[in-house]
Amino acid sequence: MRHDRPGCLVAVLALAATLLAGCQRARPGDDCPSGGVAPIAPGPLPSTSNTPEALWVAGRDGSLRAVDSRTDRVTATVDLGRSEALLLGVGGGLLFAYALDRGDVAVVDPVAARVVNHVSVPAARPYAGNRLAFAEGALWIAQPGRLWRISSAGTASSSPLPADLTPTGLVVGGRWLWLTGGRTLLRVDPAAPAQTTPVPLAQGIAQLLPGLYASGVNSPTVRRLDPDTGREVRAIGLDEPVLSLMGAGDNVWATGTCGSLTRLADRHRVRVSDVSQDLPSVAAAGSLWVADEVKSQVVRLDAATGTVLARTPFVAADPDDPAFGLVAGQYAVWVLDRNVSRADPATNAITRVLEGADPLAVVVAAPPR
Repeated sequence: MRHDRPGCLVAVLALAATLLAGCQRARPGDDCPSGGVAPIAPGPLPSTSNTPEALWVAGRDGSLRAVDSRTDRVTATVDLGRSEALLLGVGGGLLFAYALDRGDVAVVDPVAARVVNHVSVPAARPYAGNRLAFAEGALWIAQPGRLWRISSAGTASSSPLPADLTPTGLVVGGRWLWLTGGRTLLRVDPAAPAQTTPVPLAQGIAQLLPGLYASGVNSPTVRRLDPDTGREVRAIGLDEPVLSLMGAGDNVWATGTCGSLTRLADRHRVRVSDVSQDLPSVAAAGSLWVADEVKSQVVRLDAATGTVLARTPFVAADPDDPAFGLVAGQYAVWVLDRNVSRADPATNAITRVLEGADPLAVVVAAPPR
């Protein structure tokens, strides 16, 4: 596997599990249903907003650049120091850059565009064992056997985790932190992180949304978990194995290995591609945005109905490896390969904004003043 593929990059940035069945591509007809798929039809674009957002792009040279969604210009650069492995987190008006190879967390004020604190946190190896989430005014870093809390003031504390738990996911759901690992779901009280409650699972979890929708590995079932106990309250069987989950509330959708999106509320299904592929997907501006790498298109769908609103061509930087990924804020969407481009929610036009960026990590946060 090529580790510089943008599709894999976005999976890391989203902190989602990467061991999904969609990495094995198949042709139509390989255990894929043939009927019951809603027809594709164009529709009106939902309303958009001028709320300011910036894509913060970390490069291998140690620079962290802010690309403003309103102007597509780089408005600030912050020096983080060179790193070969970086995770970015955001919350509480701050940006956190975790240089795994140096064991250093830089706390960045994005509005002032400067580093305000450094915190030393040794990284677990392999680096995939480090998971980030922001909750209750702090950044949380889950590692095998250890949970770190990084305060906004730049202080660090840690609590033990069960020795047999290797975290594969960390999300905030309700008033709890939820850690996944194997067939264990661990509930953590952020007010007292040493108090943890394990929830045994019949199946492992490949992805867990903050709304506590869980998908398994190579499984066609999505499970809705109780936001307080973590116990399963509903199982939703789909017509194909689930690749990923996105959205919120009543508009949670699952992408599947047969090239379809399915709305979990009523199992309404929309075909996006006739070829099984990874289908990197994000939700923003009232829409779902899907990367159809086979047709080199960004597909936009209405988040409520699944109506396909647009198919916009995208020319990847490397024609021999046309993979690309998507990153979204609330209203802005960026397309990533070795370059950085922005998809305009008002027109669907895709504009290249950073040439040759080859981003190491990205996150959406407030723009600098």
